[in-house]
Amino acid sequence: MDSPITPQLQQMIDTLSGFVTCKDLQSTHLYTNQQSADLIGLRYKEEAVGMTDLDLPCGAVESAHLFRAQDREVIRTGQPLRILDIHRYAGNQWRTLIAYKTPWRDPAQNIVGTICQSQELDSRWLLELGVLLGKTADGPMSGNNLLTSRTSYIIGHPGLGPKLTQRQQEILFLLLRGRSARLIGRALGIATRTVEWHLVMLKEKFAALSKSELIDKAIELGYLHNLPPGLSKRSLSIILRED
Repeated sequence: MDSPITPQLQQMIDTLSGFVTCKDLQSTHLYTNQQSADLIGLRYKEEAVGMTDLDLPCGAVESAHLFRAQDREVIRTGQPLRILDIHRYAGNQWRTLIAYKTPWRDPAQNIVGTICQSQELDSRWLLELGVLLGKTADGPMSGNNLLTSRTSYIIGHPGLGPKLTQRQQEILFLLLRGRSARLIGRALGIATRTVEWHLVMLKEKFAALSKSELIDKAIELGYLHNLPPGLSKRSLSIILRED
């Protein structure tokens, strides 16, 4: 069987900006540009061929199971994903990326893998991230709240509401993105029961009687647009849903 990595595809990938990787249906790396190789700590891009995310020579390997699950979702649904990635890359350096993971199709439109293009989060991408994360502010939970502007995003405490510990900020951030206690624990590397205990403390701080009331109050007070500073030093891979 001929390789799906044609010279034309290689040329296209090499001219794209940011970090680009192609994987097959089993999440094996088939091609990457040099920027992506540099990002993960490889000297030459050819070294990435045949690797899986479990072989990444950097701290991002901690989230290999999430990368592979995202690949499976893209392949299963045929729909792209936008992902916020915070990981330790080459040189043990923490970096924050916005990734666009899309289905890779052959000329007959059959899905043969995934293509992921990532950009480092600078001020321009931070604004786009704020828009993406703010989409849920237009949902049924938010009401007509002027505090949740779709184009504003705050790193650190939003200025209103109770003071939260770093861990409480992180858990609330993920809760407002629809994550269950189990998935929050998995993302943060803590036990589900620990997450549940923090949720009890959060409900107490927000004077909320239920998780849904906690979410409503947190959104009203601006926490939807609060990016906890601690997350910039924690390996994390979060799908940004637009609906």
